[in-house]
Order: sequence, then structure tokens, then C-alpha cells
Amino acid sequence: MSPLPDTQHWHILGAGAIGSLWAAYAYKAGRPATLIMRDSATLAAYQQTGGFTTQLRSGTEVLPLPAACPEQIIQASTGAASTGETISALLITTKAQHTLDALNAVASALADSPLLVLLQNGMGVAEKVQQLYPQATLLQASTTEGAYRKGPFSVVHAGQGQTLLGQPQAATPTRTHHYLDAASQKQIAHSLSAAPLKVLVSDNIEAVLWRKLAVNSAINPLTVKYHCRNGELLDNPVAAQDMADLVEEIVQLSQLLGREGWVEDLLPQVRQVAADTALNRSSMLQDIEAGRATEIDYITGYLCRLGESLGLQLKHNMALLEIVRHHHPG
Repeated sequence: MSPLPDTQHWHILGAGAIGSLWAAYAYKAGRPATLIMRDSATLAAYQQTGGFTTQLRSGTEVLPLPAACPEQIIQASTGAASTGETISALLITTKAQHTLDALNAVASALADSPLLVLLQNGMGVAEKVQQLYPQATLLQASTTEGAYRKGPFSVVHAGQGQTLLGQPQAATPTRTHHYLDAASQKQIAHSLSAAPLKVLVSDNIEAVLWRKLAVNSAINPLTVKYHCRNGELLDNPVAAQDMADLVEEIVQLSQLLGREGWVEDLLPQVRQVAADTALNRSSMLQDIEAGRATEIDYITGYLCRLGESLGLQLKHNMALLEIVRHHHPG
């Protein structure tokens, strides 16, 4: 791919907490970015509010973040009144289960060789995206930035963290023309950085994503099972034992995959994360309470499928998978 200009226009697919957080800081930094809303009705509702209410590190204000719906994006690239603008760089912040549908909605507006960056929880989506869009250059990212929505068009930057970006090695051997060297990846990371959000390059993004997946899978589904905040898992001896059992299975799977180094001291970290986020209601629990589909198939489900393919049954994880699915079969 050609070098990114300093003024690269990023489209952001997914107007949730993380997507709107990135759009807000890009706007404040004078960087061109367009937030892609779910549909025209959502866009109309947003336009009526006059902007996003943002509670950032610099204070609270209403920002008129540039936004569009898929129909507008497509019209701009291919319609009768086309401006010829296509999506050349796309930051994807949708939930894992919505990624393919959301991408499909704007597919005809993608440039011939677009840059796609996946910034979301869970695993298993990247392979599907690369298969469906082989012409794309795909990177993955993971963030510990804390953000949540207070309302439909309101975002709070609750805690500053770190964002790591890299190219999954599995995507490069058969697609050498899409391989990015370290300098190119740093350029993309710089393009996505807007103070105080700083994106750094990881030389092993798979290990970063695997570790985060492991931590999420040992906390989020359990908050659904026990209908509790993260920290309450540590106060409940039965839940705490469940946590240890889940981690033991994840370590076994990691060893089978030759990834034991990726899960060193995993249980202490899981407990620490639960303690550090003690008052949080996990996003999975919030989805269940709101009657929404969860990311379970890309978190626990991904681990269970991988285990089965290797002849390893993760019985505690599988039982938990069924519990969460029972709460929301879809």
C-alpha cells in the first residue's frame, strides 16, 4: 500500500464508545474522520441533537463530529452525484458479531486496496474479513482505553490506557503484497494517534489479542452467570473457583498451541483486572440486560471451537458458553 498522508481521512465504522472516542479526539486534533452511523434514522437522530456530548480529559463539551450513514457513504463514492471519494482507511470498532454486516453495508464504497484496522474484543473475525476482502490490508489493534456511553450520542473517556496495533502474522505468508514493514505500521499508528490517544506498534499483536481474550473470557461470561459486577466474582468463593477452572483450561489450550508464554501468570492478572474494575458491569452483562446479542461466540465460543479442533474439550468454558447463549440465543 502507498504511504499514508498526514491528513489521511479515516472512516470509523461503529459509533459506540470506542468509535466515538476516536472520532472526538480526531476532531479536536483537526484530523479528518467520519463516524459511520448504523443507518439513516440513527444519523437523523444524531443530527437533531447537534453533536456528541463528550466528557474527555480536557473537559465536557458538545462536538459536531462529522458523521454519515452507509447510504450516504455509498452515494458519495458511486452514486449519480458521486464525489468519487472512497473509503481508503477504515477503523472498525463495531462489536465482533456485527462486523461482517456493518462492513457489507459499505463494501461498495471501499477503495480498491483499502486499509482495514480491527479494534474490538474477541477473536475469529479477522480471518473472515481477510477471506471476504482479500484485496484489503488488514491490521488488528487492542486498547485499554476506558470509555462508555452515557446516552445514544454521549461518550465518557473514563480512563487513559494504551493501544497496540500490528499485522497478524497469519495474514502475511500467502499475501506478501499486503505485508507492511515496521515503518509502515508506525505510520499507521501515528495516523490513528490523536492526543491523548497514543497508538503504538506491537511486533506480536496475536499475543496481545490472545492475552486480552483470555482475561475477558475468564471474567465477562461469569458476570452473566452470577449477574454481578466484576469485583463481586472475587467475593464469591464459587465464582472464584469457576474463574480458576476457566483459566486452567485456557492455559491447557495455549500449551497445545505453543502459546504457553502468552499466558504466564494469567490467573493473577485476571484477578487483578477484576479487582481494578470491581465496580464495572461487563459489556456482556449489559448486553444481556438490554436484550442484545453478546460477543460470546467470539470470546468463549472461539476458544471452545479452537479446543475442539485440537481434540481438547474445554468443559468449563463450554458450560459457560451455553449459559450465556441461554440468556440470549441470538
